[in-house]
Amino acid sequence: MDKCTTNQRIHQIPAGLMIGDKSTELFGCIETKRVYALSNGQTIKFEDLSPTKRALIFEKLLTDDVAIQDLKNLPQSEAIERFAFCIYGAADHEPDFDANGNLKQADNFICSNNCQCLKWLSKSISIDGNKLTPREFEIVTLLASDKPDKLIADELGITESTLNTHKKHLFDKFHVLSKSGLITKAISNKIIQ
Repeated sequence: MDKCTTNQRIHQIPAGLMIGDKSTELFGCIETKRVYALSNGQTIKFEDLSPTKRALIFEKLLTDDVAIQDLKNLPQSEAIERFAFCIYGAADHEPDFDANGNLKQADNFICSNNCQCLKWLSKSISIDGNKLTPREFEIVTLLASDKPDKLIADELGITESTLNTHKKHLFDKFHVLSKSGLITKAISNKIIQ
C-alpha cells in the first residue's frame, strides 16, 4: 500500500465551503463576471461581503495603476467587483481571506484569454513558482488551440524554429516533456480554460 495520507487521497474542496470554515473564498461566474463568496458553508453575493473585506480589495486595486486606468469608467462598486473577479475569481482550496479576514495573494486564474487584466500589476500567472511572461502565456494559449505549429509561428510572427525554442523553455518551466503534458498542466493550474 502506498504511503500517501488521507488528505492526499481526497480531492480538495473550495475554501469556505464547509460549515465551520471561517475563511472566505471568492469565485466568479465567467458568463456574468459577477463575484460570489463562500464562507462558513454559505454562498453570498459580492455586494453582501463585509465592508471590511470589500475595502481590502479596493486597497489592493489602488496599488495597481494599470487596473485603475482600465476600470476608471466603471462605477466604483462595479470596478471593485470586476477587479475581484479578475484577481480572485477562481474557486479553489486556497482562501482569498483567511479566518482572521486577511486578504491573501491573487489566484492563479485566467478569467479569459483576452481580458485586459492580463497586463495588470496585481495579476501573476505562474507554474511551479515560475511566473509566466505575457508572451509565454500567449504561446501556451496558442499551443492549446490545436493549431499546427506552422500556423502558430505565423500568428506570432516567428519561425517554427523559434517557436520550438519557446516550447522547449516552456516544457522546462512546466516540468513536462510534451505539448500534451504542457496543456494538461496548464489546465489543471487554471492557466488556460
